[in-house]
Amino acid sequence: MRIAFLGNHTVGVRALEAITREDEVVLVVTHPPDPEDGVRYESVYNFATANGWNVIRSTGKDPALEGSLRDVHPDLIWITDYRYLIPPSVIALPRRGAVNLHGSLLPKYRGRASVNWAILKGETKLGLTAHFVDAGMDTGDIIAQEEFSLREDQDVGDALNLLYPMFSRMTLRVLGYFRNNSVPRRPQNHSEASAFPRRRPEDGLIDWQQPAREVLNLIRAVAAPYPGTFTNLGGSKLYVWKARIVEPKQVYALPGSIIENGADGLVVQCGEGILLLTNTQLIGDPQALRNGTVLGNRESP
Repeated sequence: MRIAFLGNHTVGVRALEAITREDEVVLVVTHPPDPEDGVRYESVYNFATANGWNVIRSTGKDPALEGSLRDVHPDLIWITDYRYLIPPSVIALPRRGAVNLHGSLLPKYRGRASVNWAILKGETKLGLTAHFVDAGMDTGDIIAQEEFSLREDQDVGDALNLLYPMFSRMTLRVLGYFRNNSVPRRPQNHSEASAFPRRRPEDGLIDWQQPAREVLNLIRAVAAPYPGTFTNLGGSKLYVWKARIVEPKQVYALPGSIIENGADGLVVQCGEGILLLTNTQLIGDPQALRNGTVLGNRESP
């Protein structure tokens, strides 16, 4: 098939690699320049350029996008981590439709940052969905799904390492359906749907008033390769990359209080329960982390 690809990120590169095993990539559309592109994750633009493919940078609202796609006459549009909604006129161009790979078990966690939000909400079952694209946001009929389990001691980096090969497998699987003219599809149950907004680095600020498990889920949800969680203390800033719940232990202290600064890390009181911060990065005065200090206090310790 002649396939036009719209996408970004390492997952986009994995899907593109899979597409080229048996099909022809006639156009690659990726995001406008992004400082994280090729730094925090692999670059679809660099990958496509290195392979000599026809590649452009465009947003979904760019009027030139439709013309570029019309010129290459694709049989199918394949979308992987393209953050812009596609106009209906573009979706209607390919004779076999448009397919998106979305990093959740739809209809749950539609929209941006689906893996991050699922971990933040404490999900233990995550996955990948291939679905037809319609005018809505991740609302089209489902073609295929694959799920995996995530433990409490695993974070978003672990989830991505499980997802990357899944994007390759799912791409090959669904393209096989198209080549065999046997594409399954089932409508989503919209009554079970959930959607969340995009996340920004500042959303990683820790609220120590929350229960330990909620703080832990935030830490897991935005760990590397994402910007991480952080807490402020006077002129210092502490990034928290990994933690675990300390049980059984009950200490009555203000939320955010450092109970112990030991060899294993910082023991910190939450609104309910206690966390051991096992991987942190301090920007500022090491004396800010002495026992009894209350994290999140913007005044000097």
